[in-house]
Amino acid sequence: MSGDAPVQVHAREAGLRKALAVRHIIGGSGRTDLIALLNEVATAVGSKRHVDEVLDAVVGSAKRVTDTSKAILCLFDEWASPGGEPVVAAVRGRRDEFPESWWSAELERLAPLAIEAGQPIVEMLPSHDAWFLTAPVRIGPDVLGVIAAINSKQARFTEEQIAFFATLATFAATAIESARLAEETQFVLLASERERIAREIHDGVSQSLFGVSIGLEVARRQVGRDPAGAAVRLEEMQEQVAGCLAELRRVVYDLRPLKLQELGLVGAIEYWLSEVTVGRGPSGRLEVEGEALPLPARTEACLYRVAKEAVANVVKHSEAQSFVVRLSYLGDSVRLEVTDDGHGFRPEEALERAEGGDSLGLKSIRDRVEAERGRIDIRSVPGEGTAITVVLEAAEA
Repeated sequence: MSGDAPVQVHAREAGLRKALAVRHIIGGSGRTDLIALLNEVATAVGSKRHVDEVLDAVVGSAKRVTDTSKAILCLFDEWASPGGEPVVAAVRGRRDEFPESWWSAELERLAPLAIEAGQPIVEMLPSHDAWFLTAPVRIGPDVLGVIAAINSKQARFTEEQIAFFATLATFAATAIESARLAEETQFVLLASERERIAREIHDGVSQSLFGVSIGLEVARRQVGRDPAGAAVRLEEMQEQVAGCLAELRRVVYDLRPLKLQELGLVGAIEYWLSEVTVGRGPSGRLEVEGEALPLPARTEACLYRVAKEAVANVVKHSEAQSFVVRLSYLGDSVRLEVTDDGHGFRPEEALERAEGGDSLGLKSIRDRVEAERGRIDIRSVPGEGTAITVVLEAAEA
C-alpha cells in the first residue's frame, strides 16, 4: 500500500477490556451519558424482529456510539469456511466520504487481525488520513463477522469510544444471533403449521368427502327404483358438504372437529362408522370398555382422527369383510384399537413409502400420536389382516 505504514494500536495495549472497561475508563457525566446511550442502543436493536432490521440498527448504533463518519458491519456467510472473507451486511454513512473503493480492501486486511486479537484494533491510515476501528462480532468462540468505524485523522477515536464499541460488538453478536434464531424458528413453525393444516384437511375434510362420495353412489343406485329415497339421500349429502365447509373453516382456527363437539368421542366415532359403511364395504362396529372418562380436548381429537383415518384405510384399501373399533378406558390412559380381517401389508414398507410422501395415512396417524406423546403399535401380515393400537394419557401431562 502506498504512503506511510499504518499505525496499529491494540485495544489491550490501551488498557481496555471490552464492556468492563467502560466502568473503569468512563467517569462522571460522560460515563452516565454513554451508559444511557447503551440503553438506547439495546432498546433500538432489541426491538427489531428481522435480521435485516437488526443489522441496520447495529450500524446505526455504531455510528452514534463512536460519533463516526461511517460504520460498516460485515458477516461471514453461513456456509463459508471460518477462514473465508466477510460479506458486507450493512453500511451507514455518506457515499462520497470514505468510499468503499478503499475501505473494503482495508477491512479485508484488518478483519482477520481483529478476530485473531479477539478485541478491537485501531489503525491510522496515513494514505487516507483516516482512523480505522475494527472489532470482532462473536459469541464465545463463534465469530459472526466484524464491525468497523472510520473517522478522519483529526477525529481520533477515544478510549471511551473504543471500549463502548467493543461492548456494542458483543451485544450486536447476541442480537444478530437471536434474530437469526427467531427467523429460523418462525420458518419451522410455519412449516409445522402447513403440515398440520395438510394433515387436518386430509384427516377431516378429505375423509368427509369420501363419505359424501359413498352417499352419492348410493343415491345414484336408488334414483331409478326409489326417487324419493334418493332425494333424501342427496339432501343428506348436501348437509355433509356444508359440514365439510364448516370443518374446513375450523381447521384454520384449530378447533375440535364438528361431530366431536356435538356428539362426544364415542358418539362421533359411531356416527363416522355409520357414514363410512353405508351401502357398501365391510361391516364395522364400535366396542367401548371401561367407564368413559372426560378427556382433554387434544386427546379426544387425536383419538377421533386416528379412528377416522384407520377406518378409512380399512374401507378404501384392505378389502376386509369386517372390522372392529375398540375404545378402552383404563383409568390413567385410554386405548384405541382398530382391527380388520383384510389382506394386510408390511408396516415397515408402508411407513417408508409414507415418509417418501406416497401416502399421508399411516404417517398422519403416527405423527398425530407422537405429537400427543402417545404410543402406537401397527401390526399387519399380508393375508392376515391389520391391528392398529394407540395409547394416550387420560389426563393433561
